[in-house]
Amino acid sequence: MLHAVFLGFGLAMDASCVSMTNAMIERKMKILKAFALSLVFGLFQFAMPWIGYGLGSLMTDYLSAFIPIIALVFLSVIGIKMIIECVRGKKRGEDLSEKKIGAGEVFMQAIATSIDALSIGVLYIEEGAAKAAASFSIIGAITVALTFIAFFIGKKFGAWLKNKAAILGGIILIVIGLEIFIESFFK
Repeated sequence: MLHAVFLGFGLAMDASCVSMTNAMIERKMKILKAFALSLVFGLFQFAMPWIGYGLGSLMTDYLSAFIPIIALVFLSVIGIKMIIECVRGKKRGEDLSEKKIGAGEVFMQAIATSIDALSIGVLYIEEGAAKAAASFSIIGAITVALTFIAFFIGKKFGAWLKNKAAILGGIILIVIGLEIFIESFFK
């Protein structure tokens, strides 16, 4: 189970950075919404290994080549969109503290930050469903906790950065996508 804890921390890092970015962007986000977003990230980190477990090594080996590209595209599209909206909003004199993170954005972020967990499911095929369930639950729970903590950190940075937070947040999302993509070459 210690292995699952370490996997949980490792897999939750991207989602935590995205959660922090969301809080920087939507500075008036309520704690209940932040917790709901954390649950979404945790659910995806729990579900993706199950999908990998179900697909088995044959399909996951094929998909693993595309995982970094999918993450890069999703996070880059969201990041570029955020930067463009921020620049346009500044030109129009809009108050960017009113920005809301939509369900579609959260869904794409959750996929992009958890898609690498598909391959984790394959590791548990020989361990059996009970051990997989326990490990995947630990991974999901750690993701919920870390993304919720990251929300508060992002809230502080967002208040400090003010309207620049959306641009920085967009850049962070693009960098996370690039990091996932580049990291895949070293695995």
